[in-house]
Amino acid sequence: MLYRYLADSAEHRRDYIGVVPHSAALGLEIKAAELNRCVLRLPFRAELADHHGGLANGPVTALLDNAGGVATFCALDAPTDYSTLSLRVEFISAPAAGADVYARVECVRVVGRQAHIRGVADCGGPDAPGEPFATVAGVFFLKPDGKPLRDFGALGNV
Repeated sequence: MLYRYLADSAEHRRDYIGVVPHSAALGLEIKAAELNRCVLRLPFRAELADHHGGLANGPVTALLDNAGGVATFCALDAPTDYSTLSLRVEFISAPAAGADVYARVECVRVVGRQAHIRGVADCGGPDAPGEPFATVAGVFFLKPDGKPLRDFGALGNV
């Protein structure tokens, strides 16, 4: 399973995020990757904050979208191209002011060319979830004409 690629190496986790310029610019970090699930961290930066002092909805949505992609990757037997088909984010409350945000997302089902994900965002820690302030549900489309990776050094294809 592909999750072992990310689970076994901090360097591979950095490389995976680094190939997506938007993810790298936000400073996203894969904190955990296991079969069908992942934990991503979005570090607090003042320029990404809203007027209440917590991270704004846009960066949090990007975090949850990326976590859905990583969870999808961790659910696949072989790498292939995929993209977000639908994503629904429900904000229950605002994130804590000045706090890092963690996305905890799982891929609950892969059927045909669709991968279904669900998860939460919180301000806990990598191993200690906090109270969720947002939920996510989505579908990722596994592209039929996507070229599977021949080697893991070409992660720009994922």
